[in-house]
Amino acid sequence: MISKLNNIIDKNIVKIFMIFLFIQPFLDVIAAVILYHFKINFTISSLIRFIFLIFCIYYLFFIKKQKVPLLIILTYSLIFIVQNIYYKEISNIYFEIKMLLNNIYLPIILLFMIGIFKDNKINMKNIYIIFIIYILFIFIPDILNIGFNSYAYSKVGSAGLFFSANAIGSIISMLFPILLAYLVSKKRKILLPIFLLIYFFILFKMGTKAPLLCSSIVIIYYFILLFINLFKKKKYTYIFLSFIMIFAFILLIVKLLPYTAFYKNLVIHLNFLNVKKVSDLFNFKYIDHFLFGSRLSFFKDTFKIYLNSSIFQKLFGIGYTLNNNYLKISEMDYLDTFIHQGIIGFIVIYFTYFKCIFQIFKNYIKNFTKNFKNINITSIIISLVTSILCALLTGHVLSTPSVSIFVSLIIIIIYNKNIQGEIK
Repeated sequence: MISKLNNIIDKNIVKIFMIFLFIQPFLDVIAAVILYHFKINFTISSLIRFIFLIFCIYYLFFIKKQKVPLLIILTYSLIFIVQNIYYKEISNIYFEIKMLLNNIYLPIILLFMIGIFKDNKINMKNIYIIFIIYILFIFIPDILNIGFNSYAYSKVGSAGLFFSANAIGSIISMLFPILLAYLVSKKRKILLPIFLLIYFFILFKMGTKAPLLCSSIVIIYYFILLFINLFKKKKYTYIFLSFIMIFAFILLIVKLLPYTAFYKNLVIHLNFLNVKKVSDLFNFKYIDHFLFGSRLSFFKDTFKIYLNSSIFQKLFGIGYTLNNNYLKISEMDYLDTFIHQGIIGFIVIYFTYFKCIFQIFKNYIKNFTKNFKNINITSIIISLVTSILCALLTGHVLSTPSVSIFVSLIIIIIYNKNIQGEIK
């Protein structure tokens, strides 16, 4: 009976996963509505993602027989929980387990995707549709002026029907290059400008810095590629016209920028810091506050606690509470994982992640000239770079299941392809 059930699951595993992937934006909207209107932090979305995590563990352990990696992750998790109870007189064990699950979601879902897509292709059209759903859940509420605020106080902006502007900003930033590559490669001359207008309207309306920075990387890549191709074909007239278009585009942005939430937030932030001239920004305090949102200071404070902890806590993590008070995380995922999950936790959680990334970049650089010209491949590489930057600059990427699912997906799209051939 169990063997028959396992065969059915294995046969339909890609379909099961794609259904789970398709409901992600809807889960995030439901979570935001419940949190905003009922002030309940634990929602049906968290429960469904937790159930799917258990399903992934079952699939890997009993169907794919990948027991060693899972046993390592689960053993570390048990030690982390026990040591948090042992070393803390007062411990919010529920919160510690919740944060632990958020962190181990990445390695487990990544191992799961490696297993199911090793012999199966990813239908990229499904990814495009999911991205468009996310965009519509931001764009339409913003147009109707019913979107939720990007910030709880002081700053302005709207994240559509989503709760976390940073998390949703990371998701759309990662998926943006993939859909853009599709529209460019398929020469969708009508859809492309419409999509770009909607997308940048959303970014300026959200008011956050990181997604706009990541999108700029994509645009710069396409301009470089355009000029390389035009120079090779000696189309100097087109080069001149392109420069004029770029100049006109920059002027338009400068003209419209003061009306955007992004610009208003910059002004609010600079006024808060009492910045009178640009040179005032060139010191640690202002750089940390303006560019990193005080994340470096938060890291410095928590790192002192880490240094004063026991050897065992340095290895397995200081956790996320101290004397029943929440420890302030820096919101830089790599640093937070190192401190709160410990040296061993950092290795356990990120081993497969870093291994895949190393192999991807190694293969990409090996055939750099050919790969750089391939819009589909380089766009996914940019998506991966975007995820790395967002994890470092804004956080809530590798330690947030709703986002780490898409980080894993981007890695697998190109990892299982081994940077070879076209991505259909």
